[in-house]
Amino acid sequence: MKLSTTTLFYGPRPDGSVAPMLESIRRIHRAGFRDLDLNFAWTRRHKTELFYQNWREWIQECRSLIGELGMTVSQSHAPFYNVIDPDYPYREEEEEMVRRSIIASSELGAGIVVIHGGSLPYCPDYRKNKRENIEYLKPHLELAAEYGVKIAIENLFDINDSEKRVRVPRYLADPEDLIDLVDTLHQSYDNVGIVWDFGHANLMHWNQPECLEMMGDRLIATHVQDNYGVIDDHLLPYLGTIEWEPIMKTLKKINYQGAFAYETHKMTDRLPDPMIDAMMRYAYELGVYLLTLAN
Repeated sequence: MKLSTTTLFYGPRPDGSVAPMLESIRRIHRAGFRDLDLNFAWTRRHKTELFYQNWREWIQECRSLIGELGMTVSQSHAPFYNVIDPDYPYREEEEEMVRRSIIASSELGAGIVVIHGGSLPYCPDYRKNKRENIEYLKPHLELAAEYGVKIAIENLFDINDSEKRVRVPRYLADPEDLIDLVDTLHQSYDNVGIVWDFGHANLMHWNQPECLEMMGDRLIATHVQDNYGVIDDHLLPYLGTIEWEPIMKTLKKINYQGAFAYETHKMTDRLPDPMIDAMMRYAYELGVYLLTLAN
């Protein structure tokens, strides 16, 4: 298991802009990290690097920087939206960005691309949700296989509809549904697994060590973040209510060999630039400590 972090750790800025990924990589390296989770999730919404026609040239520039710094890339995050919502208006654009993110991930050395599944709005039919997710994921798994990468499907969480004042269940918020989907896909594709977002699981109040044991070797990636069990805060470990010691011991027990990858951009998105490096250094030292708990 190696310590890693999302490139969004230096991404969203107080003025609403998103910092260039190359600058983020330099800052992450300066803080001590040597492995990356390349986050392409906001490509269309914020028109980041892969959005533009020179995206292939940018990949070469990024690869050169990663090589120059002696870093590695364990995983990446594709753009996400509700992929089976029939009324989503930007599907064509988003799908082109997903395609580019898979290609970029392969060329930059990421062996795993994280993709979110979807959930039909207000549709409790488990089988229909599963069928539509399978149909959505098939071409992405085929493209990923062509480029030598795996797809990791992420656990989600239920949402609150503030207008109707109801809690809306979502497909893939339950780890059993996620395991079932991955096992079904694995009958035809050997490049599929699970990414476990600890913060999402905390919002669902799951027993996380039990969930990790259920997933076993299906688990190929992580998103490490904390919260108070209310909203998706994306905080560093120990700043929320997650109990990290039993999680780390269970990761060791199941012989998890992937990245322990921070997804904690809320720690920096309002910080002024002069304070970013100090926060990142603290995060690095905290991550080093957490990994000792798995020894």
